[in-house]
Amino acid sequence: MAQVPPLVLVDGSSYLYRAFHALPPLNNSKGMPTGAVKGVINMVRRLAKDYPESPLAVVFDAKGKTFRDEIYADYKANRPPMPDELRPQVEPICQIIRAMGIPLLIMDGVEADDVIGTLAQQAKTQKRDVVVSTGDKDMAQLVCEHVTLVNTMTDSVMDREGVRQKFGIPPELVIDYLALTGDKVDNIPGVPGVGEKTAVALLLGLGGLEALFANLDRVAELNIRGAKSLAAKLEAYKEQAFLSYQLATIKTDVGLELNLADLVPGEQDKSALLALFQELEFKSWVTELETGGEPTPVPVIEPEISLQPMSLEYETVLTEPQLESWLKQLAAADLFAFDMETTSLDYMQARIVGGVFFHRAR
Repeated sequence: MAQVPPLVLVDGSSYLYRAFHALPPLNNSKGMPTGAVKGVINMVRRLAKDYPESPLAVVFDAKGKTFRDEIYADYKANRPPMPDELRPQVEPICQIIRAMGIPLLIMDGVEADDVIGTLAQQAKTQKRDVVVSTGDKDMAQLVCEHVTLVNTMTDSVMDREGVRQKFGIPPELVIDYLALTGDKVDNIPGVPGVGEKTAVALLLGLGGLEALFANLDRVAELNIRGAKSLAAKLEAYKEQAFLSYQLATIKTDVGLELNLADLVPGEQDKSALLALFQELEFKSWVTELETGGEPTPVPVIEPEISLQPMSLEYETVLTEPQLESWLKQLAAADLFAFDMETTSLDYMQARIVGGVFFHRAR
């Protein structure tokens, strides 16, 4: 039997904020911010290229409160409102995704995580592989034999062993881990004073939350700093720990109006895409559409003057005193240039490895 390609589910809400904060500001000539649009769509395009045979869907959080807000009024209370520069970029992202023919899912009352979790569960039941593209650590609880996480912004893949390496525990204990440590981003309280190392030691030593609280008398035996007083602290915050467990759990049984068979790509609306890319001034993507994917050749213009070779002197800067010396020289220079050295030309993958200063001596 031919192998069925994996289902690709994109956590659009995760990448929306990551692209906005990670990438430099970008605006079109009308002053409209476009950096987050470019970042998110670039990621979606890359996934479509990496998994050409796979059905792909993008999931966003809906506006308004969810069932978690009803459970805990302070859920995500620390999150600031969406930045003014980001808000107008959400709709163009959705328009482009729809014009690309990619299913876009937004469901009231739940988060994108829950929609993704439910679809992943459906696929797992059918023994079908799923690739979840996200930057959120909470999603690690979904990882199993059939579910893998991919982070295109760090070019990393997380399977079961990857979860163990990152958290020190298997995927089955990730919710318990979050219940103990809490999550500042989502304002999940956890147990005060229980950090990552303590949580891992507790879970590996005694098991998940149920087993842990059933065996508090054994906590003092564990090789944990402050183990003798830890049981009393856990007992005092038992209710909060189980509340945190409930908040951190991704739902896998959301009543969706569609199923896996409905996640099929539609026809690309080329004219709509072209209009959107032109308005946003994504010139290279406009060229792709107009030339059928082939970039317009750039004519080679021979210079009319002959360039004389230049004598260059360079120094590799590896110490702080060297850097301070160079900064003083640059501060005194009339003009200098600076270039970043990275691991890739793709800004979604590139990591900084160094920098180069150029200046002409007087």
